[in-house]
This record gives sequence, structure tokens and C-alpha cells, in this order.
Amino acid sequence: MYAAGAVTIDMSRSVATATGDRFGRVGAGCKRFLAVPFERQTYRNLAYLLLAFPLGLAYFVFVTVAFSVGIGFSVTIIGLVVGVPILAVTLALALGIAGFERWLTATMLAVDIEPKTDLAGETALEACWSVVSDPKTWTAVCYLPAKFVLGVASFALVVTGLSTAVSLLMLPLYYDQPGLYVGVVSERAPEFHQTLYLGWNYLLVGFDAVVTLGYWEVTTLSEALVAAGLGVVLLLATLHALNLLARVSGWFARLLLEDSYDPLAVVQRPS
Repeated sequence: MYAAGAVTIDMSRSVATATGDRFGRVGAGCKRFLAVPFERQTYRNLAYLLLAFPLGLAYFVFVTVAFSVGIGFSVTIIGLVVGVPILAVTLALALGIAGFERWLTATMLAVDIEPKTDLAGETALEACWSVVSDPKTWTAVCYLPAKFVLGVASFALVVTGLSTAVSLLMLPLYYDQPGLYVGVVSERAPEFHQTLYLGWNYLLVGFDAVVTLGYWEVTTLSEALVAAGLGVVLLLATLHALNLLARVSGWFARLLLEDSYDPLAVVQRPS
């Protein structure tokens, strides 16, 4: 009898512990979801992603134009005198820019990326060849135009997500302004047509389903407050999406920039 009672008590405690752990995990997840606007790293990630668009555009133009000009001059024997130095200077500048990106990623995303500072070879020509023949050199060069893709994605997410969330959040302040329509308003309600055709006994039988979406317009304070609540959720979700994009960006930078030669690190290294 006492043993059965002990087993019952232990099972009750186990169920209570499992339930408490489940609620604890749910509460911790909700806390992390709500705390994202109050974390300093969130705004560092946002700044990093906002910088990605202008920097990525500049990198893309620099790499494509400089390498195109250098390769274009290097096609002819006479052009080698001009083309090879252009390619060499372009490669050196690209590695320097990659070093700056390595520093920027470590500073703003707290992702440490180790560079290469020692070159193989005893002569200057052998050292230069070790840089050119290193695959990590070209992954660092490829990272520069690839950052433009990251910049476009970041800009689109910031513009669509944050701007929409802020607009919804501030909706109670301006929804009742005269001459202002807030919501999904158009001259005609949008319609979606789904059509299915079946052949039967030399006949073509069709089925057409029409789904019409009605108008939605914010006209009362209660509707504006509901929209503002949706704006809060959208704002939090967008910030989490931006943090995720920043983590992916840090991983991508480490993948392409790790162990590549960094002339800036060589200059800053103490003798």
C-alpha cells in the first residue's frame, strides 16, 4: 500500500515538473520574442544590414568595373603593360576592402574572423604568387559583390517590414484625418478566379469558382487600436527576421573571409 502511494506521488510530481518545464519554456520564448526591441545587438544588426546596401553596391561596381578594365587591357600583348598592374592594384584593394569587412563584421555582429598574415615564399614574387594562387583570396574577392545581394534583401526587408509595422503602430494618431483613407481600399473589390475543366462524353464541363475580397477601411478608434496591435506583432517579427538575417550574414562572411590574406592586418600587426 505504501509503495503504491509512493509511486503515485512520484508520478504526480513528474507530471507537475514536466508541465512546469513546458510553461517555463513557453514563457522564456515569449520573453525573448518581446525583449528584442530592448537588446542593443538588435540595433547593431540593423545598422549592419542598412550599411550592406550602399557598401554592397559600391563593392559590386568596383569589382566588376576594375576587373573588367584590367582583363580588357590584358587581352593584347601591348595591353599587358597596363592590364596586369591594374589587376594587381584591384586585387590588393579588394583584399583591403575584405579586411575592412572582416573588421566591420567583428565589431557590429561580434563574429570574429581570423585573417591570414603570413605569406609563403622567400621572394616577393613567390609571396605574390602565393596570394594569387590561394583559393581563399578569390572567395574574399567574391564576397564583395555578393554583399550587394545581402544589401538588397536587407533593404527590402527593412522597407517593407519596418515601415509597414511603424505605419500600423501609429495608425491611432492619424486614422481620422479628413481626406485620408487607411486600409485596403480600391475602386473594385479584388476577385480571384479558380477554373477547372473536365472532358466528359465529348463534352467539356467547366467549373468556375470566384472568391471576392471585400473592402477593409479603418474608420473607428477600436479598429485603429487593433491595427496598431498587429503593427506591434509585425514589428517584433520583423526585428527577429532582421536578427536572423544578420546571423546568416555573419556566417556567410566567416565562410568566405576566413583565412584570406589581409594587408590591413599585416600593417597593423606589431613588429
